Amino acid sequence: MNVLESIASGLASIRSHKLRSSLTLFGIVVGVAAVVAMTSFVGGIAGRIWEDFDKLGLDNVLFVGNMRPVNPEGYAYLKASKGLSFEDTEILRAEVDEILGITPVVADYKVVRAGSEARRAEIFAATPDGFYLLKFMLGQGRFLSDMDVERNARVAVLGEIVKEDLFGEANAVGEDILIGDEHFKVVGVLRQKDFSEMFGASGQEEEHQRVYIPITAGMYYISGTKRIAYFAVRLKSDADLATGYDKIHKTLLREHRQVEDFQIENVAEEILRARQQVGQIVSVWNGILSTIATVSLLVGGIGLLSVLIISVNERLREIGIRKAVGAEDRAIFQQFLIESVTISAFGGLVGIGLGVGLTKLMTFGAQQMGQDIFIPVSGGGILLGLSFAIGVGILFGLYPAIKASKLDPIEAISRYA
Repeated sequence: MNVLESIASGLASIRSHKLRSSLTLFGIVVGVAAVVAMTSFVGGIAGRIWEDFDKLGLDNVLFVGNMRPVNPEGYAYLKASKGLSFEDTEILRAEVDEILGITPVVADYKVVRAGSEARRAEIFAATPDGFYLLKFMLGQGRFLSDMDVERNARVAVLGEIVKEDLFGEANAVGEDILIGDEHFKVVGVLRQKDFSEMFGASGQEEEHQRVYIPITAGMYYISGTKRIAYFAVRLKSDADLATGYDKIHKTLLREHRQVEDFQIENVAEEILRARQQVGQIVSVWNGILSTIATVSLLVGGIGLLSVLIISVNERLREIGIRKAVGAEDRAIFQQFLIESVTISAFGGLVGIGLGVGLTKLMTFGAQQMGQDIFIPVSGGGILLGLSFAIGVGILFGLYPAIKASKLDPIEAISRYA
């Protein structure tokens, strides 16, 4: 009997003993469905949280700001340091290989007017790459450009909250605003990012209460100084955090004549720590769910073992005749083992179908409850569930297969008779 005939024999056994097969496969079906559904659920929720972390735009980011010297000697040498400057960013960009991008910022608070509307807002003068470095999202118009910086252009990008305060539902792009007494033209409006409710507060409201202008325009028309408030640095990867931080600190100390009149806020490390905590929680949940699924599969495997032993006893005459006409022990062993794997794999496929259905149902239920969550079916969960099912078929099929292959043909026929 070849492999295909053994598989057909296993399927025939399922068809001929429907009730017994259903009871046998119940544990396997439930176990595999649990693996698929729960892996998809945990993976979907974790995936959404990873997306939210990425949207924050703070991964691998450091903020370097001005600060009064922390060392007593620093006060004596304070005049020797120029504070943070545009030149600092150029030196860091050239000397610190771990830096992916850097943007200096000149910040000030001014009254912003549009027609009869006015509000006090933070004016955020920066370089264009800051929008991409911090992963801002554009709602209307465009971001600032390098040409705007070169020409000291009086153009502005509004945060969404500022735009709504000044223009309401009207289109702001192309309109003029007053920042203090200076005229600027609105060229773009930011869009707030969509975060899942489970992520909690994102802190993005502060970003959307600002008006963004070219850094040169901020220096010439708003602050009247080339001294920058702080700059944001994005490093190339998590692995660069410690080295990058150390190099930035040493370079700035050298450029500021050993006066530590700056502080480095390691936001990247906080984000990395939060991601690791979420990863640990996901691992714990996966462990719990795997344990539940394993227990279900073991229960199904015990049922499969019982049914296979009964099947061997019912087919003593068949086994005896096959061995009497020359069938080798290996062929008998292979037949029963393949039948066992076929039955368990069939249960696994049914469990996968049930798990996919449960995953779709969870997505539908979440959406009905107002949660904007899509739970994708986990390919890894399907693979794991099917592997578990086949593993159960092999593990619990070994004993009946060995028992059948070791039967004496004369004894098998005589016992049947």
